[in-house]
Amino acid sequence: MHSYNEQLLARALFDLTMRAKSGILTYACIWLILAFSYEINTNHPAFFIINSATIFLIFVSRVWHFLLLKKQPHNNVYKMSYWLELTILAAAAHWGTMTAWILYNDSLNDLQTVILIITPAIALGGACTLSISSKIRMLYPTLMFIPFIGILVYQADTQSLSLAAITSIGLVYIFTATKATHDDYWAAVTNHMVAEERAQLMEKLSTTDPLTQLKNRMYFDKKFEKEWLNCTNLKRPISLVMLDLDFFKKINDNYGHVFGDECLKAVASTISQIATRPTDCVARYGGEEFVILLPNTDDETTKMLALRMINAIASLVLNYQGEKISLTCSIGGSTITPQIKANQTSLLKAADSALYQAKDAGRNCYRSNTTHAIAEHS
Repeated sequence: MHSYNEQLLARALFDLTMRAKSGILTYACIWLILAFSYEINTNHPAFFIINSATIFLIFVSRVWHFLLLKKQPHNNVYKMSYWLELTILAAAAHWGTMTAWILYNDSLNDLQTVILIITPAIALGGACTLSISSKIRMLYPTLMFIPFIGILVYQADTQSLSLAAITSIGLVYIFTATKATHDDYWAAVTNHMVAEERAQLMEKLSTTDPLTQLKNRMYFDKKFEKEWLNCTNLKRPISLVMLDLDFFKKINDNYGHVFGDECLKAVASTISQIATRPTDCVARYGGEEFVILLPNTDDETTKMLALRMINAIASLVLNYQGEKISLTCSIGGSTITPQIKANQTSLLKAADSALYQAKDAGRNCYRSNTTHAIAEHS
C-alpha cells in the first residue's frame, strides 16, 4: 500500500514524464537543423560531435526512463523522479553551456543571433511546461541562462551588458510565472486525489456494515448475482452458508447491547479469517445472522469450512466484568451447480432451510440442504 505522498509523487512523475516526452527530441531536431544549416558538422566537427553525442546520450537515457516507467509505473518512484529530473537538468545545462560557447567563440558568429532567440524561448517554454517539479522550474531556466549571462558580462561591452541585464530580468519573470503554474498544478492534483479518496470512502461506506466492517447485505446481493452468473457459465459449483448465533437475544438481555456488539465483531473477525479467498464474500445479513458466499466450492469443502467456523466460534472466550462468556452458532449450507435460466434464490432458500434444521437439531451444529437446492426457473 503506497502512502499518500508516494501516490502524489507517482502521479507527478507520470505527468512530468508525459510533458517532458517530446523535449529532448525537440533539442535534437533544433540542434541538427542549426548544425546542417550553418555547416557546423563540416566547419567545426569537434563542436558538432561533442554536442551531438551529449544530446544523444541524454536522449537514450530519457527513452530508457520512459520505457521502464511505462512497464513498471510504481517501481521506485523516488529513484525514477530523480532520474528524470537529472536528465532534464542535464539537457538544460548542456544547452546553456553550448549557447555560452557560441557567444564566446567568434568563429561561430553566424549562430549568435539565432541562438539568442532560441535559448530564451526554450527556457521559458520548458520551465512553464515542466513546472510540476519545483527543482526544475528554478534550475532549468537558471542552467540555460547563467552560462551565457556570464559570457555577456565577461565581454563587458555596452550591448552585452544590456543583454545580460534584460536576460536576468527575464529569468526573474520565469521564476514568477512558473510559480503560479506550479501552485495551480499541485492544487489541482491534490484536489483530484482528495475527490477520488472521498469517492472510494463513500463507496466503501455504502457496501460495508459499520459495526462488523464486513460487507453489508446490499453488497452481498450484487456479489451473489455476479458469482452465480460466473458459476453458471463455467458450470462450477457455488455454495452458500448461513450462520446464526445461538441464543444471542439472551446475550443482549443479560449483558447489554454494547457487549453484544463486541460479540458480533469478534464473530465477524473469526469467520473472515476462515473464508479468505478473493472470491469469497462474508457479509452481515442482519442482526446476529451472517452469510458466506463460496463460489467454485463443493459440498465437502463447504462442510469443512462450516465446521471450522463452528469450532472457532465455540473457542471464543469473551470477558464481561470478569465473567467469561462463550458463544455458539448454528450453520446451514447448500451447494448447487447452477443451470442456465435458474434462479439464485433456490440456493438462498436451501441454505436458510438448512439453518433451521441445524437449530432444530439442538444448535451448535452444521446441516446441509444440498439435495434440496433445486434450480428454480424464472
